Amino acid sequence: MTSEHLSDSAVQRSAESAIVEALTAQLGLEGALKPKRVTVLGGSFVRLDACSDDESILVEAYARQGKLRGAQIKKISQDILKLALLKRDPRLSNSRAIAVFASEEARGSITGWVRSAADQFGIELVVVDIPDTLRDEIKSAQARQVMVNVEIPMEDIADDVALEKP
Repeated sequence: MTSEHLSDSAVQRSAESAIVEALTAQLGLEGALKPKRVTVLGGSFVRLDACSDDESILVEAYARQGKLRGAQIKKISQDILKLALLKRDPRLSNSRAIAVFASEEARGSITGWVRSAADQFGIELVVVDIPDTLRDEIKSAQARQVMVNVEIPMEDIADDVALEKP
């Protein structure tokens, strides 16, 4: 028997496709946006939550409901850097780079240097509407995922680790 891990983010990952669909409708796009691996200058690549077939639209999606905290802002900062890198590629410089949110509060959490970077690199911060049932599902998952640091005795981590005393 398997049980869902408290920090499992399957609900959010699943919600990202609905968020991308809402963005597609909001932008009035004919073609679908789908996850894609995009190669950048130098041969490395990035994985995007969604991208148009012709790579004219590059998207990262966020399901978080409510204000962002700590590592969530770091994640978005990394994705803004990812989108900025793609826009620096001459063949993608005219692409629309979009960070799409399903919560106004989440988008509003992007402030300071992160917001400035998004603005300066031409990364759009867009909010889309999602069904209330999906929003409730995400909120429920978030409530289960509250991070708690648990203290684990060193002997439980590894029996071959010895702590040196000063």
